[in-house]
Amino acid sequence: MNMKRIKSLLLGVLAVALIAGCSTRVARNVNADINGAFVMPQVEKAIIDSGRAQHWEMKKMRDGLITGKLVTDDSSAEIRIPYTLANYSIEYVGSQNLNPGTDKVPSDYNDWVSDLNKEIQNRLLAQQQLYNK
Repeated sequence: MNMKRIKSLLLGVLAVALIAGCSTRVARNVNADINGAFVMPQVEKAIIDSGRAQHWEMKKMRDGLITGKLVTDDSSAEIRIPYTLANYSIEYVGSQNLNPGTDKVPSDYNDWVSDLNKEIQNRLLAQQQLYNK
């Protein structure tokens, strides 16, 4: 093989590896503190309303646990959100048509979870500001 062919081959392999690496990530779980004085129904409402605003199907399983499912045209993702008055977590449960590997999901999933977390934090902050006036 001449040097030009070797360079082309290496560039091709590098491009494939780069594309594959950018398209998938490990599913990100979120752990967040809740700052402020709340009662459980307020925390529950903030989580459920936030999920619905972000197009998640939210369901209270029991006190301290909400599940969510997001369905798009060609995929779905499921999460579990355990919560207390002090904190909550958004945990990856599973998905369909998202898993190219056993522990990786496309970056869309992590973006969805990040957006959900921001929405929850914003709603908790708004509730806190409402009651502090």
